[in-house]
Amino acid sequence: MKLLFYIIIFILISTSIVSDDKKTDEKNMFFNIRTTSDHHFRGYNYSMLADERNNSPYKSVNFAPAIQPFFIYSLPLKGLKTLFWGNFFANNLRDRDSDQRILQDSPGGSEKFSTVQSEFNTNGFSSSYYPGRDRRYKERNGLVRYDGIFFGLYYEWNTKVGQWSVGTWIWNNLNRYGKYSWQEYFIWYEPPFWKQANLKVQYFLNTSFDSGGSTPMQPGLTNGQNYLALETSHTFFPDSFIKVTPKLQGGYVQNNDNVSKRAGVSNIVGSLRFERSGVDLTLYALHRPEPLLYDTFDSNKSDGRLPDPGKQTVVDRFIADEITKGFRKEVANYINYQNTSEKFIKTVFIISIGYTIEF
Repeated sequence: MKLLFYIIIFILISTSIVSDDKKTDEKNMFFNIRTTSDHHFRGYNYSMLADERNNSPYKSVNFAPAIQPFFIYSLPLKGLKTLFWGNFFANNLRDRDSDQRILQDSPGGSEKFSTVQSEFNTNGFSSSYYPGRDRRYKERNGLVRYDGIFFGLYYEWNTKVGQWSVGTWIWNNLNRYGKYSWQEYFIWYEPPFWKQANLKVQYFLNTSFDSGGSTPMQPGLTNGQNYLALETSHTFFPDSFIKVTPKLQGGYVQNNDNVSKRAGVSNIVGSLRFERSGVDLTLYALHRPEPLLYDTFDSNKSDGRLPDPGKQTVVDRFIADEITKGFRKEVANYINYQNTSEKFIKTVFIISIGYTIEF
């Protein structure tokens, strides 16, 4: 933390000496509102949560739409800006009983039906059964629990060696059960050369990582301890009826969560935007070249497979129990694992529509 502070101070002092005083007609306000077929952030696509909720297999093309407002306002102090970005899902909002267990003591709890039934048959009562508590529960899996907002403050300035931005932002999940929030400090840099390529380098330091800001669960994979992003884009036909902008982004994450602490390229995103009068249609191809960054939720965390949400029902558990009875433990475990898991899907396709206004 202190190291980052000293780096920022050094950049501010050194670059002010070589600052470029060219005046720009900067607009004070930027606003974008968009809807997307699948919210993605640093490699993780949140429609996976919808698949888990709905007991459906993971897919390359999904429909878990979200509304995403984005707002930047230039404060009276030149170069100082504040931003707001939100994500609000539009379907799969309510909780659902996805594990289909008959008797549980809490949402997501283990199945107690067989134990309770056996005790009743043997003793005429069950010491494991608590009326009023043990029943069927809906898991806390509605996507409304993953709605959230970013609030950030940063300082931006131009120098002869490029454009710099330093600041911080805070993510706050709006789930009233077990709020999930974290904070990052960042440095963004745009070099002065190859202007047509619009090169950008972004570095993020997550200061909440060691205090639970990154956890071995899906949302925890979206930040990591340190994150480095590279981006390039170019707009073709800027004066034509429709502007076309291809963009390529890549991200490297250090310590994907507090348990497995794996590092690697978390995402490569290619996009193609068609824009007219502030309205855009954008097509995305999200690629995750290193599945082990995401393989953290099952018994084998090094084979690039995840539990198949479509194979986690009561019928599948019955089949697994029968296989366990009919085969040796090692054989049964292998068959059940292969039957109830699937390979991590590396590439996902997303479509988004937005509107942007600046003034």
